Amino acid sequence: MKIVLNSHLPAMLLATLLAAAACTQVPGKQAKERNPAAATPLTMEQAADGKWVLVDSQKTPLYDVFIYDNGPDYPAEGLIRVVKNGKIGYADAKTYAIVIEPQFDCAFPFENGKAKVSNQCQTVKDGEYSVWESDAWQYVDQKGVLKNQD
Repeated sequence: MKIVLNSHLPAMLLATLLAAAACTQVPGKQAKERNPAAATPLTMEQAADGKWVLVDSQKTPLYDVFIYDNGPDYPAEGLIRVVKNGKIGYADAKTYAIVIEPQFDCAFPFENGKAKVSNQCQTVKDGEYSVWESDAWQYVDQKGVLKNQD
């Protein structure tokens, strides 16, 4: 803050302005530390090896994007699937912020506010395609809350 001294200002007003300029914190309140990593925007890029990845502002790959139909996952209810260490989670389709950390072996797109997921599944060939099979399907909502299959 820049204060220009003016000889027409009463001394008391000038002292108050200078004190206010020096005080940047409200008494009794702790200043919140900003987490620069939380504000780092993520982008989706295709890596040299052809994979689609979410990267930070320094171009560091953070998550792979789930591949569907030979390309990056389609948004469903505002979310895309992402992969890290072989586990599937969900990210916001616009900001790429992680909504549900990768934790599932199999995870379908969201539909009607929930997604079918499992950690006890198998990938089975079905002609030229592969399908997931499981006897332990659950549903996850967009807050990450798991419920058993109805």
